[in-house]
Amino acid sequence: MACGVIVCGCNAAPQATRAATDSSISHSASTSADSVAAPSRSAAPEPLVDAAPTQAPDSTPVAIVRRYYAAIAAHDYHAAYALWGQNGQASHQSRTQFAAGFAQTANVHVTITDSVRIEGAAGSQYATIPVAVDATLRDGSVQHFTGTYTLRRAMVTGASEADRRWHIYSAELHAVH
Repeated sequence: MACGVIVCGCNAAPQATRAATDSSISHSASTSADSVAAPSRSAAPEPLVDAAPTQAPDSTPVAIVRRYYAAIAAHDYHAAYALWGQNGQASHQSRTQFAAGFAQTANVHVTITDSVRIEGAAGSQYATIPVAVDATLRDGSVQHFTGTYTLRRAMVTGASEADRRWHIYSAELHAVH
């Protein structure tokens, strides 16, 4: 696989639909390939959008994406998997498949590339976060991806506390050659 980066951690593409050219990774909750992306350590300021004024800084959509990559970088696949909706099930992978998707990743870096867009629809809020991902595989090869993560949270009365928290709903990443 020429562009086998895993940004959400799967080797099969249930959540990710690979383009025929293998240059695109799109997932509604998962990815495919042999590597992954990690938290941004960028010194450049990145926009942070709070959807609710009472949100803790570590629970914003951007913070969730950064936490996801931090968990991957720390090889804490259980924590990364849990950031997907439905306790990881939204990744359309088992925990084992998810972890296996990151087996060849040596290092990853994610950068938030633009403003976060938050929209409401049918009792939910959706945050779209544009990202650039650089992954270094164990063999030293480097892969670059751009795309978006979409996070969701429920806003309706009666929603569980877990559903009211931001979680990864989908991701669409494309290889940059």
